[in-house]
Amino acid sequence: MAINKIEDLKVGQYYEKEFIVTEDIGAEFARISKDFNPIHLDECIARKSRFNQKIVHGMLLGSYISGIIGNEFPGEGSVYLNQEFSFRRPVYYNVPIIVKVEIIEIDLAKKHIMLETVCMNGEKDILIKGKALILLEN
Repeated sequence: MAINKIEDLKVGQYYEKEFIVTEDIGAEFARISKDFNPIHLDECIARKSRFNQKIVHGMLLGSYISGIIGNEFPGEGSVYLNQEFSFRRPVYYNVPIIVKVEIIEIDLAKKHIMLETVCMNGEKDILIKGKALILLEN
């Protein structure tokens, strides 16, 4: 686990990681989250939708953001205070997704860090964009 002191972090620092969400991962996320919406799991129903194919659960990608924040950047000691998401484009299975977490504001007195959180495809199209406010006491 990455361990960062808030005093060592700077606005503009970022971390990126690539993921590929398979249908098996989507099915496991559905089992854990209890979100069995057929748009994520049923090819026949998904083909009739505006997306014309199954799409990945948006919150599955949100959980990848959480994993990065808690484990890699800023890392251990990070505590979520707030997270907002704007789902801009569908995310499809078996497509590389880049998750980027960037520091946009630091409040040393409160030990708060505001992060921009973004999921992009390989062409750098923004799929999900948001902000996370974390507390970093270490």
